[in-house]
Amino acid sequence: MKNILKGSIILVLILLITGCTKDEWMNPVPVTSLSDLSVFDTKDRIVAQVNGMYSSLKSGQHVGGRFQVYNDVRDDNFLPLSSNLVTCFATWNHTVISSTNEVQNFWGAAYSTINVVNVFLEGLQAAWDEGKITGFVTQAEFNQYKGEALAIRALCYFDLIQMYGKPYNQGNGANRGVPLRLTANKSAAGNDMAPSTVAEVYGQILTDLNDAESLVIADFGNTNLNITRIHKNTVIAYKTRVYLHMQNWPQVVTESAKIVPAAAPFTATSGVAHTLNASYAGIFASPNTTKESILSMPHTTSNNAGTQNHLAHYFGSGSGEAYYLVSTPGSLYANMDATDARKVMIAVVSGKPFLTKYVDQTNRSDWAPVIRWAEVLLNRAEALVRAGNTVTQPAVDLLNAVRTRSFATGAYALGDFANAQAFYDAVLLERNMEFLGEGIRNMDLMRLSLTIPGKTSDSGFGTVAAIPSTSQSYIWPIPDSELSYNGLMTP
Repeated sequence: MKNILKGSIILVLILLITGCTKDEWMNPVPVTSLSDLSVFDTKDRIVAQVNGMYSSLKSGQHVGGRFQVYNDVRDDNFLPLSSNLVTCFATWNHTVISSTNEVQNFWGAAYSTINVVNVFLEGLQAAWDEGKITGFVTQAEFNQYKGEALAIRALCYFDLIQMYGKPYNQGNGANRGVPLRLTANKSAAGNDMAPSTVAEVYGQILTDLNDAESLVIADFGNTNLNITRIHKNTVIAYKTRVYLHMQNWPQVVTESAKIVPAAAPFTATSGVAHTLNASYAGIFASPNTTKESILSMPHTTSNNAGTQNHLAHYFGSGSGEAYYLVSTPGSLYANMDATDARKVMIAVVSGKPFLTKYVDQTNRSDWAPVIRWAEVLLNRAEALVRAGNTVTQPAVDLLNAVRTRSFATGAYALGDFANAQAFYDAVLLERNMEFLGEGIRNMDLMRLSLTIPGKTSDSGFGTVAAIPSTSQSYIWPIPDSELSYNGLMTP
């Protein structure tokens, strides 16, 4: 915890010293040095702090890269070229321990962002209540800044509970979760905090998201901001993911119905007009601003996740530390249709298939996807069937919308599904193909308490055994730093 606290304080100071004077936070511009007393003196300084929260969130140790990588290399799709310390090799072969770098670094990055958020929320509320900012910040702007902060905190806690907490369906959330730090931690006196249960963490995530939904704007009216900052549809989309992981199927249906129409082309009915991009490849091509992208972490040549954190480094063929796809008979890659646009975006180099979603290994300018419209449609499709255990035409239509965008001749008919389980299998397969390299596959396995399949390297790294949901290795251990400095934390 000492390391986390140190990192949090440093990040808070960075927010007070640097930031953006432009709304498009992806291009930070330094401002003058700010004291503790002046950080809310101008609107630009408040916006700089909002931008700082996003900058912290998009750390390469979090959703700027590594969260997606950790989740994808844990599953059965990828094999490593290398086993050095920065390759996530211990995550790939399920040998992480409490002192492993990725276990400690991810925890620290997520909690640092949470503390940055908490410091901002407390300061913003105090400045508003004391009337210090009411002359230049409207009620709507105050609400927006607060809502974005709450949503960022919710996202951090959701990601933490995926890595360090057992799936919700194991004990209905009664297992040990993570500490819920909801106030600013500015000294070592706040180190000790007992972990909340998984259910309590999910409850706080939903509280923050529900509050955020009532506060944030419907549409920024700016293409870049609608993808890089949080608005109402961002929050609603994320709630469909949260409820899906809780297996609360009716709530997934309810939330998705706020924005998903009853019939194709399935363009969002309110707020930002999210829709499936006609071209799968186009989603990931510069400038990364399609209407399908709901939230992405923007990277530029001068502002990126760093060489060994960026998605192109781990999934592109140009790095000796990259991961390539399993290609043996029966693998996802082997079973994908050659005409499927998602397989077309896999290039065989030296006999090994690599993703080509992320290509800029030199400048690292590929944006890191957090959530896309395709996921919302598939979340709704799955929930519609699971809620009633009956395959319906609306659910099939949603599945087909995503599937036929990439595989034109692959449409399902209602009669193709003998039972609900056949539909669930089809949805999971589609999600596996659709979100390769985006960190979804492992989360899908875990939310259903499915076994993480084993895998065998053809590069000399041996065979990795399957990990059942009852295994201690199914989730990450609590990092040593937290156990050392938080006297109330349990392993």
